Amino acid sequence: MKRLALLFLLVPTCVFASVSGMDDVNPNISPETQQKLDDAITTYYLHPARGQIETVLDIMNNSDLLRRKTAWAPMIGFLTVVFAHNKEHLFAWMSRNDYNTYAEDVFVTSLLHAKLKETALVFAQAHQWKESDIWRLAADYDTVDLKHLAITVPGHIDTLWGAFFASGDPVYVDEIIDVLFQSPPPPPSPIPPRPDEPQPPPPGAFEENKKLAETTLRQYAPLHAPVRHALKARIASCKDKAKRSLLRHILAGASPLKK
Repeated sequence: MKRLALLFLLVPTCVFASVSGMDDVNPNISPETQQKLDDAITTYYLHPARGQIETVLDIMNNSDLLRRKTAWAPMIGFLTVVFAHNKEHLFAWMSRNDYNTYAEDVFVTSLLHAKLKETALVFAQAHQWKESDIWRLAADYDTVDLKHLAITVPGHIDTLWGAFFASGDPVYVDEIIDVLFQSPPPPPSPIPPRPDEPQPPPPGAFEENKKLAETTLRQYAPLHAPVRHALKARIASCKDKAKRSLLRHILAGASPLKK
């Protein structure tokens, strides 16, 4: 039975230092492969090229990258945007016969996020998924919109960075900035929700989300002009002194760096 890729959203993230594993080092792939993958993803929006996507898919399929579930979220965010903007190449990418089980899950989930349900179903059926699993996963993602994502766990932030790297769209950065100023969630209800109802975030997720949002903004602002521009725009529009102070503090260390 196929795993449902919805589970990736519940995986806690450590230090966001590499899109290939979300930790400083992903032990499942070599440092050289990790660097090659990170370069292909984080520079894609600057010079989109089909060859970069081929590199990403090659590493997904021919390595143990996705055995670490924390690598799923940014990959799904990245491929969701790539698939939505490159429908003419989907048949060629789907026709590859070297997808491992983890890559299949990420591929199908990304297609569903991109609102390409019929394409996702064709791919899943071609890889011998059970029909019940296909429809259940499709139902899970019917209402997902990465540009209006309710961020409740750290994996959501990783997904948004992946989407940003694929597009350069500052809307994803704005969503991450919003996390800095989220209000604490209400106390959990003594009555557990039903399985078909929205589930409460795991304990500690609120604090982890804020920490990860600030850490990643500090990390990527020096490297990506759209991130700096988003921070500056938020500072200009923000009337709260404490919030402006935090944003300025993040931006202060964001002088452009040479890669």
